[in-house]
Order: sequence, then C-alpha cells, then structure tokens
Amino acid sequence: MSSAFAIVTGLLLAFQLNAPQAVRIPDPPKEHPRLYLSGEDVKELKSRVESKKGQQIIRALEKAGRDRTPEEEQAETDHGFRYYFKMRGVTSRAQLHALRYLVYHDKEEARTAISEMLDTLKKTNYGTTFDLSRASGAMLMVGAIVYDWCYDQMTAQEKQAYVQEFIRIAGTMECRYPPKRNEALAGHGSEWMILRDMLSAGIAIYDEYPDMFNYVRETLEEDYIPIRNYIYAGGNQHQGTSYATVRLSNDLISMWILDRMGARNLYTDGMRDVLYDFIYRRRPDGKVIPAGDVNHVRKSFDSYALPAFLAAAYWKDEYLAYEWQRKPSVEPHCLIFRLLWEDFDLVGKAPDSLPLTRFSGTPFGWMIARTGWNDDAVIAEMKINEQFAGNHQHLDGGSFQLYYKGPLAIDSGIYQSVQGGYNSPNNKNYTKRTIAHNSLLIYDPDEVFECFNYGGADKTQTAANDGGQRMPGIGWDTCRSLEQLLSEEYTVGKTLAHGFGPDREKPVYSYLKGDITQAYSKKAQEVQRSFVFLNLGKTDIPGAMIIFDRVTSSEPSFRKSWLLHSIEEPEIKGGCFTVRRTKNGDTGMLYGRNLLPQNAEIIKIGGPGKEFWVDGQNYPADPQPNRPDEAGERGAWRIEISPSAQETHTPFLNVLQLADGNCQSFLNVQELATEKICGALVGGYAVLFSKSGQPLKSDITLSIPRCEASHAQVLFTDLAPGQWQISRCGKKVAKGTVREDGTWWLKLKPGEYTVKMIQ
Repeated sequence: MSSAFAIVTGLLLAFQLNAPQAVRIPDPPKEHPRLYLSGEDVKELKSRVESKKGQQIIRALEKAGRDRTPEEEQAETDHGFRYYFKMRGVTSRAQLHALRYLVYHDKEEARTAISEMLDTLKKTNYGTTFDLSRASGAMLMVGAIVYDWCYDQMTAQEKQAYVQEFIRIAGTMECRYPPKRNEALAGHGSEWMILRDMLSAGIAIYDEYPDMFNYVRETLEEDYIPIRNYIYAGGNQHQGTSYATVRLSNDLISMWILDRMGARNLYTDGMRDVLYDFIYRRRPDGKVIPAGDVNHVRKSFDSYALPAFLAAAYWKDEYLAYEWQRKPSVEPHCLIFRLLWEDFDLVGKAPDSLPLTRFSGTPFGWMIARTGWNDDAVIAEMKINEQFAGNHQHLDGGSFQLYYKGPLAIDSGIYQSVQGGYNSPNNKNYTKRTIAHNSLLIYDPDEVFECFNYGGADKTQTAANDGGQRMPGIGWDTCRSLEQLLSEEYTVGKTLAHGFGPDREKPVYSYLKGDITQAYSKKAQEVQRSFVFLNLGKTDIPGAMIIFDRVTSSEPSFRKSWLLHSIEEPEIKGGCFTVRRTKNGDTGMLYGRNLLPQNAEIIKIGGPGKEFWVDGQNYPADPQPNRPDEAGERGAWRIEISPSAQETHTPFLNVLQLADGNCQSFLNVQELATEKICGALVGGYAVLFSKSGQPLKSDITLSIPRCEASHAQVLFTDLAPGQWQISRCGKKVAKGTVREDGTWWLKLKPGEYTVKMIQ
C-alpha cells in the first residue's frame, strides 16, 4: 500500500466514523420578529437597550446614522466597498427606527424605517465587481431587519416591493442569485453574502417568497455546515490570521441567526475552539504569530473582537470574553448584533491558567507551545497540514515558527504590496509557496507548477519552480467541497503522533510528528518531520526545538533543502548559525546547530535584490504606505541546509536554542546515534527518534553521555505502544507504559542502557 493511498484511506475511514450528522434546518416560525431575535427575546430587549452598555451601542449607531459631512466626503475619496460597507447614514438610521418600533411600538418610527429603506433599496446598484457585493449584501441585511421587525406596519405592496428589490440586488452580488454553490469552504461566497445577508433576507420574506430562504437552506444543509463541522472538529481554521475575522465571524453569525430562529446545535462546538488558536498565538507586543495571507503592521493590535464576542456570548466562555474585552469594538454594520447578542454580564478571564501547549487535530495537525504567558514567553508553532483548502492558505506543510523577544524563525512574505496582492507575482511565486516558510524543498528542475490566471485570458499559467509542495487542484484552484477536501488531490499529509508532558498544564516537552509526502509531487518518496519543543525553564535560554526529518527523493540529483527564514541577516560558522533581532525594540536570538546531514552545505540567501529569491529571480514586495511593515516582518533572509553530495535519502537533524541577544554561551549539543535511533543531547535533555521513522519494537541500545546535570531528562519518541523497560548492566532501571503517541519520558544517569519492549 502506497503512503499516499494509506493516508487518504485513513482519512476517509476516520471521516466515516466521525462524519457530521445530516443537518436539517426548519422553516422560519410563523410569527415576527424571527430575525436575530424571537418574540421571547423582545421581552428583555427594552432593558438591554436602556442598560449602560446598551446605551453606548445606541450612541454608536446614532453616530453612524449621521450622513457624512462635506469634509468627510472629501477625505474619503476612495469609494470602494468599504465606503458603502461602513453603514453611514440611512442604513444605520433604519436599524434604529426599526429597533425603536420593536421596543416602544412607535408606529411613526416603523413608517420612517419602511419608506426610507425601500427608497434606498431602489437606488442600490453597486454592480457585480467582487468586493462591492459586500455593500450590496449589507443592504439586504438592513432591509431584512426593517421587513421583519416592522412587518405588521407594512402594506402588501411594500412587501412585494421589498421582495423584488431583494431579488434584484442579490442577483448583482458576486455569488449571484440563486446563489452559486461553489465556495462552501473559502472565497467571498463563504462570507457575508450568503451566511448573513441572503440568509437574513430569506428569513424575513419567507411567508411571501420562500425561495430565497430555501436556496440558502439547501446550500447550508448540503454544503456549508457539513464541511465546517468536519473542519471545526479540529479546533482551528485554515484561512490564516488576517481572514479569520471575516470568515469565522460569518460562520458564527449564521449560527446565531439560525439559533434565534429556533434551530439550535447545527454547528459543532469546535467552532468556539478556533479562537483559542489566536490566544496561543498572541505575542507580548499584541501581535499574533502570523499564518496565511497577512499584512505586517507592527504598531497595530491584532484584534479578533467580532468573532470573540460572538463566540464568548454564545458559549459563555470567559477566556474568549477576555479576548473580546481587550479591544471591544466592531464595525457599525455589526453593532446591532452587540445590542442583541452580547452577554453584558460576562467577565473575561486572562489565559494565564490555560495549559501551555495546544494541539489542533484533523484536518490540521498543528501545535503551539509556549513557555508562559508573560512578556518573556517563547512561542513555538509546528505544522503538519493534513488537508489543503487553498485561497488564503499557504503551501506550508511541515513548517515552524519561533518567537522570543521578537520574531526569529518567521513565515516570510507579505500579502498586499506595492506590486500587488492576491495572485501578484510575489504572492503566487513566493509568499504562498513552500520556499517562503521554514519547511523542506526537493528541487526537480523539470517540475512545472500550474496556477490559475485570475483575470487573464488564459486559464492557467506557470509559477516559479521553488522546489516546494505541489499546488492542489486544477490550476491551484480553491477546494470547493467536502468531497474534494477528502480527496487524494487535496490531502497533503497525516499527523502520525502528538503529545506533551510530563505535566499537561506546564509541559517540558511538546511533540509533533507527521508525514507530508503527499504534499509534494512524485519527486518525493517519503517526507517525515518530527518536532520536539523543550520548555527549559531557564531565564537565559528558556526554550529549544529539535527537528528531525527523513527526506527521500525519487532521484538522487534532486537537491533537498532545509529552510529557516529571518528578518535580519543570519551568521553562519561551521555547522552553526545565528539569527538575531536587534531592531524595533526586539532583543531575541536563535542559535542553531546542524547535526545531520554530516558535512552539510549551509548557505544564506537574501539581502537587497534577493529578499524573495526563487529559482534565479527575485519577486519584490514593497510595503504599501498604509501597511508599512515597520519591523520588516516580511523577512529578507533565509538559511538553506543541503547535503553536500547527491543522495536519494537525507536525514536532517537540527537543534535550535532561543536566548536573549546578550547570551554569551549556549547549552552543549551532542548527537546521539545508534543502529536504530538518532537524536540530540541538549544540555541535560536527550531527545531520541527512530532512524527508520517506523515505531520501534525490538531492543534498543543507548548511551547517555555526561551532561550538565547529574541525570539527563530523556524523551523517547517512535516507540510502539505497550510496556517497556530499560536496563543497565543487566539490572532493570525503569519500567513504563508507552502511550499511543509513542513517547516515554524518564530520568537517566550517564551510561549504557538497553531498552526493551516487554508486552
């Protein structure tokens, strides 16, 4: 059985065993209101509106309801979608008028809302240009609020007119009407247009025109909700740290809408867990460890306020409430949700008491480990990637990032530059590609990377040969369905083992192993990567990472490279390399030691004119004025480690230590190797892997050299689950149970040992 076939078969079996149950969305209830709240909810609406927080939200809506002044009009010269999407003027006023009718039964307020919004809908025609669909959708949302909340004050003719305008405006949106069902996973169709705007309008007008709701219902039941429940079972999302707010927020909004309509528990609770990923990514400077398409602006706080408030209120989650309350602000088009759904009494709880390591399961295989929650915390990200969604996700299987007093091992590249954004030369040839990440390359000079030519005459074009992972889909097309996601084409890896301990709350080790062979073309016969992050508990060197790779190519001539990206120029001396952060208030340092392959070639690439160098060409990405990248976090340098001779199989073993820039000496590093195992001794910590990559079952011999402590803390990985014992000079020293993750943690004095599986 091939590795690729085994991975896909295993994933399909796992999915069949844990497949999301069929989703059935009921008809909207007969009574109004039924959009965003029910008749029961109206009973407490007055007290919410008149509360201190409610009044703050009302004042914000009133401010948004004022028409732009001539000065503001002159200042906002760009009339792109954001200009219309800000809910300035009549759209915010209409919400307030409808709200006041709902709360105080003032019929004049209802009449004002009905007439003003109908007039606005008739004048709405933003066309079909991509992002302007969001402005069109906002008109559906506000029109739906007026229709539903002021329903009993509308004439039959007005209802008919609203329905006609809803259908017309929906037809101008990017998703069209009836909605196209080809962006269930990613893309603009997975945002506001369907999950909030068309769903809202469909619920409001269901009695007079059920088709819109039925179209959306079918889309959600058959496409959107099943794939989200599969993905969110892994407790994460795939569209990166910049697109989480818009994509996750709309999933949460649709959940709230359906819940308030009477349809509960349609989404998995795993959707709540996604935001914990951002809690763990949070750096001391308020930024987060980046993922996917991102723009770097050091001075701004990375806020996930909207999804945090939506999730915190729904699940009464104190940690997510803390994330929301750090910067409790949402755009005007979502203020009404705060008024209706926010839990005004929920008190946030800082993450200090959370475990220091977090794992995200299928379809991710990601782990984040921290040494603490203070300003001196090390943050380590480790990725496998099991399935690939595309769009804003990168080809970064097997990558890692390290942060300590500044970004040290980074995801390089930038999303929107002076040279362009989505599908720009830099975006498709560098930033989204494996070469921009701390992963592995296998360079086949004849490999061709075909990618879709957005907006071009030809359907496909070729991207640079970076030696990296293949572009899933025909022309690197975004995954369109759950069936596609589970297919061999979009399956890119498998998590083989993960664990952390020995203390689950404050683990010393965090371990992740995966097979990413299928992320590459047939040039790769086997690609395995194992990470072990060590929380050393030292003030001078608080953390270390050991990375062991097994890379086998189909041809010995295909050059294999191990990558590490940095902002500042690295130093290379012998088999060691150093990355420093000396600018922008950062003071961290990374010290690396290459143990395998022996006699490796270590080079650095970068600097002016070679910052984003791929296959003999640079793809520049200069920051836009409004996204200045003050600290140069898009990177400019990388280290490449390759075998000095051509070979089919190459093991890589590298040890990385994190320290303050003033550190003068690092922990001693020694290679540990026998017939069956290899690993490293780092100070008083020994980490061991199976040379073959397969679980070990037979006897193992091991020598623990003298180290900086009387006993070495030893982590075995790749052991077969079961009972094991370790002996020295024929005398049993320890006995233990190896769990499914294949790890065994124990203390050993320097000396010679035999490790044996006993059952």
